Amino acid sequence: MTPSAKPARPEQPRPACTPLAGGQYQPAQAEAQAAGAIERRVTRQTGAFSKLVRSDDAAIVFKDEEGTGADRLMAPRLREKLSALAVLVAEEWPGVKLRVTEAWDENGEHADQSLHYEGRAADLTTSDRDATKLGCLAGLAVRAGFDWVFREGTHVHASVKR
Repeated sequence: MTPSAKPARPEQPRPACTPLAGGQYQPAQAEAQAAGAIERRVTRQTGAFSKLVRSDDAAIVFKDEEGTGADRLMAPRLREKLSALAVLVAEEWPGVKLRVTEAWDENGEHADQSLHYEGRAADLTTSDRDATKLGCLAGLAVRAGFDWVFREGTHVHASVKR
């Protein structure tokens, strides 16, 4: 090696996922405090519906059990964070995609004050539906910048501010 040549820098290992335990949420405060309370339900008949955006990110699998495409509709900030999380999921588990089981809720399936009604919350798993990944998925959601993340029993709930 010549005096002016620098030695090759060893590749830095990617930080390990920091999982959330079942029932844990981050930050440690109520969702309404961290992400803001719901103002009003968005329906297809309200003016606020036009502010929802559609996610067609190929790195995300959408469950769409309603068959209406509602799970692809969301607030712009939620779409941004889901796309960031999809990248982290692909890096953590090659060949596995982020899976959205619920985003905007038009059918009233959630609690009265749920942020799903404004398209500011999503319920998440991985495409392989491996429940052992949920803790790490929650940790990745925190790293992706969601404003509130909750590791529920069968999925991860993540929400954003307006």
